[in-house]
Amino acid sequence: MQVSIRNKWISLRGGSTVKDMNEKDVLYVKGKFWTFTRKKFVQDMNGNLLYTVRNKFWTFFVRKALVYDKDGNQLAFMKKKFWSFHDHYFIDTKLGQIEIKGNILCFDYHISLKGKEIGHVSRKISLRDSFVLDIDDEYKNDLAFFVALVIAIDNITDQRRQDNSSSYSD
Repeated sequence: MQVSIRNKWISLRGGSTVKDMNEKDVLYVKGKFWTFTRKKFVQDMNGNLLYTVRNKFWTFFVRKALVYDKDGNQLAFMKKKFWSFHDHYFIDTKLGQIEIKGNILCFDYHISLKGKEIGHVSRKISLRDSFVLDIDDEYKNDLAFFVALVIAIDNITDQRRQDNSSSYSD
């Protein structure tokens, strides 16, 4: 199953739309106006909360993000590998440990579960953040969860960019 995840052109909260390949809306990602942890909410098209994604507030050299279900139960703990020439994430989930490896430019990610590749994420180069998530049909019922993982990676990447740009402005 393949979907596109695109940030809205104008959004004070960092909202995104998730569309299938026929351009039909599938999910909506709503952000908070102001938050230290980049909190975002993955919702169905009726506005029902499915998942909450947020960065960990205290990170000490390793970027981390969390995914919660609609009842506030933690479903995934994502951490970026401390030292790597490419983006490399480890996610502890109810499905097992998921590993997401990206290339050095952060435009291409491979999703593996228990050593088997189950999906792929490609970042589109455009004026707004845009991703294509391709997940095996076996996991199509978990699509919203994998969208939440993509949002978590985007949150971590955005935080890293912000931290790097603020360190150069001094």
